Amino acid sequence: MNTLKKLGCLILTFLFILPANAQKLQTGLLVGGGLGFEHNLTPDLSHSDIWQEKEYMLEYKYEYQFGASLGYRFRIENGKNNRLFYDIDLLLDAKVFKNTKSYYLDHEIASRVTAHDANLAFSLSPSVNYKLIKGLYAGIGIEPTWYMIPTTDGKKFDIPLIWKVGYNINNRIDFAINYRLGFINVVDDRIYKKGHISDLNLSIFIPFTLRK
Repeated sequence: MNTLKKLGCLILTFLFILPANAQKLQTGLLVGGGLGFEHNLTPDLSHSDIWQEKEYMLEYKYEYQFGASLGYRFRIENGKNNRLFYDIDLLLDAKVFKNTKSYYLDHEIASRVTAHDANLAFSLSPSVNYKLIKGLYAGIGIEPTWYMIPTTDGKKFDIPLIWKVGYNINNRIDFAINYRLGFINVVDDRIYKKGHISDLNLSIFIPFTLRK
């Protein structure tokens, strides 16, 4: 999928989720950060040149350590149901990976090299949320993500699912715990034939504008 098609998908998602019956709109700054996890990374042993270098056998370990995000949120309240509201987030994400490459000779470790890489990604995250009690709410959504500057060689596009639980304090500040589950191998598809990543993070929403 080329860049224009990816951007087109994000724009169409934005237009699709925008509810026509909205009565109140909040916009503001969204910041977040938290822990990263990798799942089911399965080595692809079909490329012998990746797993052997001269007389050394190689072993790789990729760990998604943490991520941070900066963005802008559009919060739209439903005109027909005062418990229902929508968030549409435009985000720039940075994800930090720890990569370890081990060299083995005669089945014994000879040396080990460790480095840290960062992936930059742009995402558009629409979600549907429901007010439970007072400022407490829960939500679910998707997060189409385009990896713009990957330092690894995984796939460049993913559409994770998002679950969140948050608390709004008098429409002045909003805290939420979010879990993001990816489905596509964005780590390194030369080394791993399958696998995916996830995040558990805390986000803070600071509204700047309120329109009715």
